[in-house]
Amino acid sequence: MLKRTLLLAFITTVCLIGKTAYSISLDLTPEQINEAIEYGKKNKLLSPTNFAKPWVVHLDDKDDWATLWTPYHNVAFKAKKATVEKRELSEGEILRALHFKDSLTFVVSVFGEYMEFAKGYNAILYSEDKPIYPMFSYFPDYAEPSRFYPEEPAFVAGCVYKFPVENINQNSTLKLLITSPDGNELEFPFDLVKIK
Repeated sequence: MLKRTLLLAFITTVCLIGKTAYSISLDLTPEQINEAIEYGKKNKLLSPTNFAKPWVVHLDDKDDWATLWTPYHNVAFKAKKATVEKRELSEGEILRALHFKDSLTFVVSVFGEYMEFAKGYNAILYSEDKPIYPMFSYFPDYAEPSRFYPEEPAFVAGCVYKFPVENINQNSTLKLLITSPDGNELEFPFDLVKIK
């Protein structure tokens, strides 16, 4: 169920748009595209959680996490999928994966105690203390049972937030601030210098 929620959030995002540490790059070079494809091929057997680890910030084991979908991550994901399906990644798939360069997209998995808890979660992205508001937000109508169900936290939901890149310093640490309808705040730091 959790995988289905995260996959649904990712598909919704795609439809609406996209070793040594490297700085995030929104315009990938051909070498970076090939490197992302190789990452996807080499790691085809990893679970979705382990595959996305370089792009994920966890708060703790029984708490929320956020995933940043960069063009590199998206190309790598598409390459993994194509490899698992025993086919070559098409040029069209690569071009669609690179469409993420116009925005930064975050998929945030939040936990709650009832199925409709995720409605109304808000997000603000801070770049050098300047607030950036999402140009797109998605909340599922109903959360899925979490891996802890029936114990607390019983439900998990994947929320998607897409932010414009114009005012983002790509060589800094971003702070993604998520606020629940009852005022609880979650803060996810993303060091763009260490993320591909």
